[in-house]
Amino acid sequence: MSETPVKVIQKATWVGSIANVGLAVLKITVGKLTGSQALVADGVHSFSDLVTDTAILIGSRYWTAPADKGHPYGHGRFETLTNIFIGVLLAFVGLGIGWDSISSLGHDSTTKPGMLAFVAALTSILVKEVLYRWTLIQAKRINSRALHANAWHHRSDALSSLPVAVAVIANLFFPDLHYLDQVAALIVTAMILKAAFEILWPALLELTEAEADNELEDKIQSYAESDPDIREVHAIRSRRTGSTILLDFHLLVDPSMSVDHAHTISENFKSHILKQIDEVVDVIIHIEPYTCAERVINPCCEDKQCD
Repeated sequence: MSETPVKVIQKATWVGSIANVGLAVLKITVGKLTGSQALVADGVHSFSDLVTDTAILIGSRYWTAPADKGHPYGHGRFETLTNIFIGVLLAFVGLGIGWDSISSLGHDSTTKPGMLAFVAALTSILVKEVLYRWTLIQAKRINSRALHANAWHHRSDALSSLPVAVAVIANLFFPDLHYLDQVAALIVTAMILKAAFEILWPALLELTEAEADNELEDKIQSYAESDPDIREVHAIRSRRTGSTILLDFHLLVDPSMSVDHAHTISENFKSHILKQIDEVVDVIIHIEPYTCAERVINPCCEDKQCD
């Protein structure tokens, strides 16, 4: 039996949490042993990922719950709030790395961590990159934006380990180029902030009731044109709630058609949309007669109806 979305989310998050704890302990321990403050700081960053993991483990129980009397449109906005939390935390992590890098510019590093620190940093990069790719696959599998956001948090941890590895190699081969660590960290900062923006912006648009999908209207019109019983579809509106989309529009049919027949056409059309577009979970259709008063796409002429 296939796993439910909440089970997939929790499994992926628990795997990430265990990896985060292991990597944090490894980096902090090696950092203390080798005198690498950068590696210690990177280990603390790994522990910060546990905060987002906890948010997802708690939040997923709510946003995957079915609609009820208190939340007739479902609980998808809990996922939106979780995405905002992850995006904000990710932005603070990026800004923190950037601030530390700018603050240390011009200061020569007296620490020479050695290859043990490099191995620890490289291990973190590899493990977190694998986690990023695997978590992204799970996110796409169940269409979870929160899990997608957490996947990027894994990648941010991999990127934050990069300056540590660069600093070690730089000390070995270019002992005079002390600024390479800071430059690499600033590049990482830009990448993390970009990821944070890509997580935050869609979530903020969702809270402001922005259109869910720019291409959705074209898809609906295309489906309508292939149905001979549908004369016109207009006033298409969509909004996103978490990883799902709610849709409504007006559907015009022959005015001489019976109510029962028109209802059957709308129900069949609704079923077709739900089958073709996975993200759409509910469709409200307002049936109207194909008359001059209701037509929008193909309006009537001034003096007579133009078919």
